[in-house]
Amino acid sequence: MNRKMQVAALLGATLLSPSAWAQDIDEVIVLSSPFQKAATDVISTTEILTAEDLQAQINGPLGNVLDALPGVSSAGYGPSVGQPVIRGLGGYRVDTMTNGMTIGDISSTSGDHTNVMSLFDAERVEVLKGPAALRYGAYATTGVVNGFNRHLNADTEEGTDVSFSFGDNADETIAAFFTRQGRFSLSAISQDAGNITIPTHAETEAYHELHEAGGDEDDEEHLTEGEQEASNTESESSGFSAAGHFGDDETNLSIMLSSHDMDYLVPHDHGHEDEGDDDQIDEEHHDEEGGADISLEQQTIHARFMHNGSIGPFNSFRGDLTSTTFEQTETVEEEDELHLSMFEQDSLHLRGEFTGAFNDWQTLVALEFRDTELTSPHHEEEGEEEEEEHGYLPNTERSQYGLFAFAERERNGWLTELAVRFDSIEQDSFHQESDENASVSHDLTNISVGLAKKLDGNLLLGGSVSSTERAPSQTELFAEGVHHAVGRYEAGDPTLGKETALATELYLRRNWGNNSLRFAVFNNDYSDFIYMRHGECADVREDPCAGVGDRMQHIDYVPGDAELTGYELEYKTGFDLDGRLVDTKLTYSAVEGELASGGNLPTIPADKIGVSLATNIGAAFVSLDIENVADQNDVALNDAGEEHDDELATDGYTSVDIAASWKPAVYEGLTLTATVRNLTDEEIRHHTSPLKDKLPEAGQDFRLTARYKF
Repeated sequence: MNRKMQVAALLGATLLSPSAWAQDIDEVIVLSSPFQKAATDVISTTEILTAEDLQAQINGPLGNVLDALPGVSSAGYGPSVGQPVIRGLGGYRVDTMTNGMTIGDISSTSGDHTNVMSLFDAERVEVLKGPAALRYGAYATTGVVNGFNRHLNADTEEGTDVSFSFGDNADETIAAFFTRQGRFSLSAISQDAGNITIPTHAETEAYHELHEAGGDEDDEEHLTEGEQEASNTESESSGFSAAGHFGDDETNLSIMLSSHDMDYLVPHDHGHEDEGDDDQIDEEHHDEEGGADISLEQQTIHARFMHNGSIGPFNSFRGDLTSTTFEQTETVEEEDELHLSMFEQDSLHLRGEFTGAFNDWQTLVALEFRDTELTSPHHEEEGEEEEEEHGYLPNTERSQYGLFAFAERERNGWLTELAVRFDSIEQDSFHQESDENASVSHDLTNISVGLAKKLDGNLLLGGSVSSTERAPSQTELFAEGVHHAVGRYEAGDPTLGKETALATELYLRRNWGNNSLRFAVFNNDYSDFIYMRHGECADVREDPCAGVGDRMQHIDYVPGDAELTGYELEYKTGFDLDGRLVDTKLTYSAVEGELASGGNLPTIPADKIGVSLATNIGAAFVSLDIENVADQNDVALNDAGEEHDDELATDGYTSVDIAASWKPAVYEGLTLTATVRNLTDEEIRHHTSPLKDKLPEAGQDFRLTARYKF
């Protein structure tokens, strides 16, 4: 019996099984939902990580923190980058926000750019899929990741929270504190990590053989087995936030200021290990062969105004404003040439939401405006000569006006959700030669309908249908040049049209006793789906990559019809073990992506199944998490119908994490936690990672954390 048949059998068994315990599961409220209803009453599929879940993983990156959730994966680019992938897709198709507003980083422009979200300050992170995701943009086919910062929560308890942790794999240290006094709060965090240790050679055998083929055997480099250090994987970061709340329960204003600095290395070629000192990051990092030094600075102001009172036909209003200044510098040395790429982005995000009740429909109407100006001057040094030019992205500006309406109703056991969104988007590129400038505009309409029925036995059956339209991103439209940090030439197409999709989802949910079951199956049918077509510069007929090597990877952004299907399962229960309740969770998810013209979509995650056990032993809380990821052999092919080195098959793995937390009775507020990640020192490679064939995930990591609240 294969894995999918086993999961189907388990699904049927759990629907018919009686309760093992009489304990009820606590109700969880979905904060990203327009009306903050219980997760059991929200048609849109939602995954939630609580503050306790996040504190064990505040070193991130974000995608790795979410990776254990069904239907969510991580697209890593070294230990400092892990972008969320939802139902097989990431990048511009997944929005990452804080308190429902844009973060303002440039993570979606490239896989080597990290998401800037402070997990230490987050009181929860939600992954919202389906109709309600239209509240934030054209994301009903994938979803949004929404982090909730405790600084903006006026009800956050007064007190101080201090945390210190150490991880032995990369000699990582993290120190952080948060304090709330009256209506004001302040927090700061500092992180420093050396190169990670990996279980075996950095390159996979398949990738190594492909690049060594045809060479002289005497000159071939051989892979080194056994644990070793991965060069160009260091990082350090720091940040602080402050907030104040003004007004009363009816009308109030909250303002949050935050600043974040980060410096991390992105690996390229790990064929040669670097024996140099990695105690600190300094200006000489680019001298490590095969690495890019990426440094970023971000400053954000977030203001929120709320009025809980009548405004015409509505009964409440919420207005949000975020203004973000972001700068990123990438330094790369290639063949005695120093390439310095700079990105400067100013973004403004405004949204106003009115809520009210009309007959028996709860209704939200919202207006939104986003404006992003990205400047990307490129600076090169070669000997004593200097030349200034744009990098792979020209200067761009993107303006978006949006109107959104959401309504829901419950009548006679039927739940109904309706969502409609209209957006007008204009994108412009600016070049040194004005005749190369381009302006592209799109008008988008997104509609979603959800329907569910409450049945006996706390069973909910339902589904949703969404018609979505997405405008191409500035990278897909305007990219033209070498992106040195990832070692490839990128070519956009300003003639690309909007991407459309018809998304359907069916699901069932059941809660009984201390058991809960969630199952969803989805199908996303795309027209003019924009994807990356891989090749080499030598294969490009019009030769847009003149001046670079023929073997440099060449990326085209091209349209094509595509279809993604998959399903997700989560089952929670508890069983008695010598009078002790053991909480148990089983998750499973699978997704497939194919082009209508034939062949697979690239970087589709493999099937995965997870098992979690947790219980109290005396004063300690102990947990065990096991995840088994299958082999991924469904890879994308090149134009010749052959595998290429950017999409090789990926071996599966089984990862094991254990953790134990202890709260000493004599020190109230103190929590000590010991965690071992990747207990068996498994070779872990995510198929969604662009670096999977050049660098595995970190090996065994023993971590100690002390947290004191007072």
